[in-house]
Amino acid sequence: MKLQKYFFLFFIAFFFNSSLTYAVDERKIDNSDERYELIKTLNWKNLDNPKDHTLNIPNANLSIEILESEIYLDNWKDINQHRWWAFGEGSTSDAVAMIIGDEHTIYSYWINDGYVKIDDWKDVNPDDLLKDMMEQQKSYREYSEKNNLSFVTNLEWVYEPTLDIKNDVVNYSYKATWNDDSTTMESKSLKLGKKGYLESSYVIMIDNNSDLKSHADASAEFAEFVSFDTDYKHSDYKAGDKVAAMGIGGLVAGSLGVKTLAKAGVLAKFMPFLLKFGWILLAPLFFIGKFFGGNKSDQKSSKRKKTK
Repeated sequence: MKLQKYFFLFFIAFFFNSSLTYAVDERKIDNSDERYELIKTLNWKNLDNPKDHTLNIPNANLSIEILESEIYLDNWKDINQHRWWAFGEGSTSDAVAMIIGDEHTIYSYWINDGYVKIDDWKDVNPDDLLKDMMEQQKSYREYSEKNNLSFVTNLEWVYEPTLDIKNDVVNYSYKATWNDDSTTMESKSLKLGKKGYLESSYVIMIDNNSDLKSHADASAEFAEFVSFDTDYKHSDYKAGDKVAAMGIGGLVAGSLGVKTLAKAGVLAKFMPFLLKFGWILLAPLFFIGKFFGGNKSDQKSSKRKKTK
């Protein structure tokens, strides 16, 4: 009986301590100094002795090439906490990386929905997508105003959605104008694999002097250096493997939060996330350069390159 009692007490203590360890501070920190101090406590990678290297994502069977000039979080716990402190909302559980560079932030999510077919790409109409995106932003506005959050007033394509069959990726980029007249650019890539896809959003602040094409090209370059392991590439699909409910056209529409091309039942899966969190991917960044600038190497990498 004593052994059982001690085991029970040990289990309770372990569970309680684990709960504390993974407790989330669900606050938006508006004070920049306080936010800075809290964000420093997260488990940042490539901050000390920074270098070009490969970040492996085992549960997705893929890898991402990291630049010497980038730091990152590679676990949901830290990414989720960062999003609470910075934006006042958390992250979905499929977040696998948040990468911060000198001018950009990249949010990456692994969606394990199966092999995505590309047959419906011919049905993609960029004009219709942009129109529906603006309608969705109008629906976010009420929520954003109620919660004292920024909201989008206009959207423009920088690059319309493009399917790169050679690299199994869709890239697109758009410029957003905000209610405070600031502007951001989000470039998104959907890197296709055999069992799902990696959705990455490459977000930057821009001004009248920004070279949008250059930044959009950098996003597309990032997608080129996301590599699936052997037997997990899109081309490794075999009959009998799980197939995603949506083709690539519907997937692009769903990732933008619009109804065009997306099946009603499948879009319903996206909408709870989009209605609550869709504005975050476009939101102006909270730069914390004084922390990172003092610790990162003076030798900045400018191009991604294979490290293996």
